[in-house]
Amino acid sequence: MNLSKSDYILGSSCPKALWLKKHKKELLSEEADKWSASGYSVQELARELYPEGVEVPAPIWNFKSGAEQTKRLSKNNDVLFEAVAYLPWGASCRIDILQREGRGWNLIEIKSTTEVKEEHIEDLAFQYYVFSNAGYKIKDCYILYLNKKYKLKKKLDIKKLFTSEKVTTDVVARYDEVEEQAAILSDMQKHKKEPKITISKKCKSCGFYDYCCAKVPQYSIWDIFPQPTADKICQKLNSYDIKDLVASEYKEKRFIDISAWQNQKIYCEKDKVREFLDKLKYPLYYLDYETIEPAIPLFENSGPYQHIPFQFSLHIQNEPNGEVKHIGFLHKERTDPRRDLAEALVKNCGNKGSVIVYNEIFEKKRNEELAGLFPDLAEAILNINKRVLDQLVPFRQRALYHYQQHSSASIKKVLPAFTDISYDKLEVKNGGEAMERYSKFMLGELSSEEEKILFEGLEIYCSQDTFAMVKLMEVLYNFAT
Repeated sequence: MNLSKSDYILGSSCPKALWLKKHKKELLSEEADKWSASGYSVQELARELYPEGVEVPAPIWNFKSGAEQTKRLSKNNDVLFEAVAYLPWGASCRIDILQREGRGWNLIEIKSTTEVKEEHIEDLAFQYYVFSNAGYKIKDCYILYLNKKYKLKKKLDIKKLFTSEKVTTDVVARYDEVEEQAAILSDMQKHKKEPKITISKKCKSCGFYDYCCAKVPQYSIWDIFPQPTADKICQKLNSYDIKDLVASEYKEKRFIDISAWQNQKIYCEKDKVREFLDKLKYPLYYLDYETIEPAIPLFENSGPYQHIPFQFSLHIQNEPNGEVKHIGFLHKERTDPRRDLAEALVKNCGNKGSVIVYNEIFEKKRNEELAGLFPDLAEAILNINKRVLDQLVPFRQRALYHYQQHSSASIKKVLPAFTDISYDKLEVKNGGEAMERYSKFMLGELSSEEEKILFEGLEIYCSQDTFAMVKLMEVLYNFAT
């Protein structure tokens, strides 16, 4: 049975997850089975740094054929893309770039990140082990990744967009560890009997979570405490159920989360709620941005993964519980949206009154970036920041907490807990979806009909984010009396 790099990484994290992938893959969640389009586009662009490169044309599933073709092509080519190595007992892998240097070869792994991460070293350690044992003399190992300091000028400069780091020493140091672990995993995945493991909070990020953790309540001890504290408490109680906790043993937020759930009640500290409301200065401007963060910069003076605001929603309210006026901005051209958005923002936010956002770090940072980009608008934009008031604060501090929030102060949790409004039936349901679909529009990947549907969905979704803040302000006023 084959042991690929992804198998090795998965099995090193959890042997049972590897066994399930091999024997019960139908249990894997759809979300976990998705691949990254941004990673693929970065890889395609990075290949342009090696114009002499030749791709090994083997099917992705056929490692034996790929290894044979790699051997053949390596005789007359100095750079191979998707080179394959295969060992008789089943270990196999592909390397993004196999580059000849003297009498040896370099392994180059392309990553769509702006830094080298621990998991990148683990990837290369397995690839180094397989290629070395397949007969390749490996000289050095590199991570090729995006330069976070790069800013696009008039034309994309891929030599400056990418940077590399030699990680040979760290990779080679793991050889013995990889050899031992690979043998264990290769043998384990062939067993007919499903391995037993002790589940833990880290299982929440696994694609087999629903299968392995079926007995864990939807809202559990894992949601209240960080790891490893959550695991220690569960082991001590032999339970994942919040009802088995003694609320009085815990302080502040955790006491509130536990007792509110156990009693199915709402917790409110009126003084703290009033303290927040006393800071309001009318008129109120409820503001929310939508952004994209393309791995490969699309516009001048932007870098890898830089947030580019393309839409805002603004609800304006002149008095407590008063009527609201909505103003929306959505850039519908495949051009840099930032100047038009900044001008519309300054025009519609006035020069007095509180600007209400939900998680001020995000909106303030975007405003600082816009101010830096457009000096003529900087003073007005930064004045908006001075007026910002974060509605997240009273919910995060548990000044007001509903047991149905499930230990989260996210607006997606708070809103349905206190109102009958939800995002479930919207065309665009969350910021991640808005980002993904608008990015496709910017790249010209949508039909005119798809664009129309997207724009309508975005306008409704972003508007609901600020309308949600209007409704939550009403909730805060109601509980403060």
